[in-house]
Amino acid sequence: MKHFIGFLLRVCLLSLVVEQMGPTVRAGTNSLRIGDLPPLLKLTKSLQGPELAEISWAKLRGKVVVLEFWATWCGPCLRAIPHLNELSTRFKNEPVQFISVTDENEAIVRAFLQRQPMKSWVALEDYSEMKEAYGVRGIPQIFVVARQGKIAAITHPTLLKPEHIEEVLAGKACSLRAIPESNASANPLSESVTNRPPLYEISIRPSSNSKLSGPSNMWERQADHCGLTGERASVESALSSVFDVTGPRMRIAGSLPKGLYDFRLHVPPGMTNLLKTRFAEALRTAFGLEVKVKKQLVNAYRLRVFSAYAPGLRPGAKSGGGSGTYGGFKIKATSMSTIVGFLEDALRTPVIDDTGFTGNFDVDMKWEMSEAELLQNTVDQRILHALAKYPNTNALQSLPRELLTGKNGRQLSAVLAELKKPQREQFRPDPAAIMKAARERLGLELVPVKEFIEILEVKNAADR
Repeated sequence: MKHFIGFLLRVCLLSLVVEQMGPTVRAGTNSLRIGDLPPLLKLTKSLQGPELAEISWAKLRGKVVVLEFWATWCGPCLRAIPHLNELSTRFKNEPVQFISVTDENEAIVRAFLQRQPMKSWVALEDYSEMKEAYGVRGIPQIFVVARQGKIAAITHPTLLKPEHIEEVLAGKACSLRAIPESNASANPLSESVTNRPPLYEISIRPSSNSKLSGPSNMWERQADHCGLTGERASVESALSSVFDVTGPRMRIAGSLPKGLYDFRLHVPPGMTNLLKTRFAEALRTAFGLEVKVKKQLVNAYRLRVFSAYAPGLRPGAKSGGGSGTYGGFKIKATSMSTIVGFLEDALRTPVIDDTGFTGNFDVDMKWEMSEAELLQNTVDQRILHALAKYPNTNALQSLPRELLTGKNGRQLSAVLAELKKPQREQFRPDPAAIMKAARERLGLELVPVKEFIEILEVKNAADR
């Protein structure tokens, strides 16, 4: 159950972070300009609309095209759908075509379209090739292409009005203008961390805002590696962040303290090893937890170079970002250790890096989702929230009858069956699918082995 709730919180956090960015579309210095010819429509699959052969600028010439970049996890994208549907309906008898493009897992998008109708053509791209070609720095973002084939406007979907499309249809200049790049937002933790950190501090406080809704498990490591700050964070996330381990490298006996906390850790320069020691002491004092690192013989994978063909793993820049999502993860400018961490989380098994790769990489990883993994996205969200809010599944009896019978009832039964499994097995991706995707997309091979690996063992001190 804990893994299920943790998954739900991570998805909520991802959506909330995007929403906090607001509707601003960032146009980088290499972005397209009004009057430019748009790059090719390099699509990989049409999910809603004609065959791919019919979706090209040559075939669309003579029409006004509203090209949207979006994603199912993006809050502002979802809020823009009704508005775009209204525009599509209004111009259905005019030479205007709406096209929505995402680079997500196909199964996720198909499941989304069953729940949320979209009146545009919906197509997939891969490896973010179109996003990069169009200079997209944030989503949702729209490009309006005139009947003559040149870009007439670059904007956010909710700013596009009927009169703007009518202007372009009439061959006039569109009164919309591209939104310039704004300054990067301040780090959400910056207000909570003083500019002059203490020489020494280890503190754990109940969070002043401990509700489940809203961003949680927000961690920041100081540049000198002498300190860590956690906001609205669980004890499990603190263990992972401070001891720098993923879930598969932790063995937790019993249950951890519930609720969210604010953590402050700082030690003098040159004494970074004290962070783990002093934090372990604090956990024992505050919660009665005993934390030890032990070597254990466990199932693991060794990550090795398989092929030079790696379209989803390319040298990256010095800065970037990204996250995990349903059926994969996408990150820019990240290290192999971070990639290994994402693979460990997906496989629920430790991964040992034998690639020898150094430097930063842009990674785009997607695998075919298992039925259990896909279930978390296809089941009615009211069921998920009820399970997260009421761990005692008897509370489900208060759900509307339509969620207890028919297709919803079968999905509910499947969810409950998953929750009866050991935590590490719940909603688990298919390891074979991940291994296959690693070979085909990253040029890397995951080899199953048994190895002695350092495991973080956590238990109640009273149970010794």
